[in-house]
Amino acid sequence: MLTDFAAEYSRRSDGELLHLASARHSLLPEAAAALDSELRRRHLTESDRIEHQKSVKRQERRESRRQTKLRRRWEGLGLKWQLNGREILELLGVMAVIVVAYFALPSSYHLSPDWQEAAVIVMLTSAGLAFIVRSWRNIVFWISLGVSSTIHLIVVHAWTRQTPDLSRAEAKIAFFIGFVLFLVVYGAVRLLRRVFHGGEEGQTIHLGKDHVLE
Repeated sequence: MLTDFAAEYSRRSDGELLHLASARHSLLPEAAAALDSELRRRHLTESDRIEHQKSVKRQERRESRRQTKLRRRWEGLGLKWQLNGREILELLGVMAVIVVAYFALPSSYHLSPDWQEAAVIVMLTSAGLAFIVRSWRNIVFWISLGVSSTIHLIVVHAWTRQTPDLSRAEAKIAFFIGFVLFLVVYGAVRLLRRVFHGGEEGQTIHLGKDHVLE
């Protein structure tokens, strides 16, 4: 068994061995002995292990800061960082209801075949956005979703006419296009709303706790 561990550790990188050395307490005695032998062979010392551990912690802190910044930017756009289990089930339920309702309609109300694939992609994107966006009860959201979904439908329809039966990778790109379109339209609508409402709010003068002069 010692030979097996020695062969395994001989294939590991220095970083992997130093990481294992930091978790020595979890190793079998034979594994720990083989690890020590390999560390000596490579002239890796305790100071190397400590320095590696510090480097890993620095990397983890940088990654944590990066994730925090990304999360703040994401939430700054009015989006949820992640969905909980209940929201995911609700999302699946909404999509299932839409699909069942569509197929329950008479065939005369169904979309023509060349629009169906595009419509499915837009529907899934729109349902997902309704759960991801925090302010989905806001009229700005629905205006933005209506505009972006219309553009998205036209773009994807043109794409599917050129490339019928999109591959999985192409379908992911189509979803991403819808997401980006919504962000662009949503940001533009919010900006316009802020400009026009900002002008009105700039004329409001607060005179006191209960008095406001327009």
